Amino acid sequence: MPHFIDRAKPGVIAVTRHGHRFVNESLSYHDFAIAMMQACQDDDEATVWLLCDHATLRRYGLGRVAPFPVPYGRHLRAGYLRRAPTIAALAAQIGVDPRVLAAEVERFNRDASNGADTAFGKGTTAYNRFQGDALHGPNPCLAPLEQAPYYAIQLFVGDIGTFAGLPTDAHGQVLYPDGRAADGLYAVGNDAASIMGGNYPGAGITLGPALTFGYVLGRHLGQRQPAARSAEPATAAMA
Repeated sequence: MPHFIDRAKPGVIAVTRHGHRFVNESLSYHDFAIAMMQACQDDDEATVWLLCDHATLRRYGLGRVAPFPVPYGRHLRAGYLRRAPTIAALAAQIGVDPRVLAAEVERFNRDASNGADTAFGKGTTAYNRFQGDALHGPNPCLAPLEQAPYYAIQLFVGDIGTFAGLPTDAHGQVLYPDGRAADGLYAVGNDAASIMGGNYPGAGITLGPALTFGYVLGRHLGQRQPAARSAEPATAAMA
């Protein structure tokens, strides 16, 4: 289950297996995943835990767990959602040092009560706040974890797209390793290397370039000489 928005809600934090926060949880999923892999680079796998208290879970939900009044017992029985009466008990369930996690939550709670995340700046940008709760103040992304029981969901890194496609020129023609254009071979969308160079400036960043360069590619195809078109049919790849 993708965690696109729930990470930014008030009262949600992410911690590594060592019990420490490592990122502004309200960043885009792209930036969050990069931070997650960096934080777990010495571990066997890139996995972290999302934590929240009962008030947050029932108000906003978490992952597959829907907000109140939808029941969530099946998620507990399946092991997808972990629950414990205290932070220390939850830490023991997820394999984290209870003292470390309790101290981390205590630090976060102090910041959340003051409306400022001094560690990672959760809720400091317009993007952060848009993903939070506009009706919650003073920071729409911060609330202390203080109402038992407490919950955790394990996160893993996954793929939903790619930016490592074929290199192309300004017309959408695929380039050979030496920089020459492969005459008649085109790529657009996820089949083409992203013009964003591996960055994620906003939603739809694979769709916009696909539409734009699909148009550019089509115009270039239409302007090819008739003889060239008949002698060597062009191929366009699009995903």
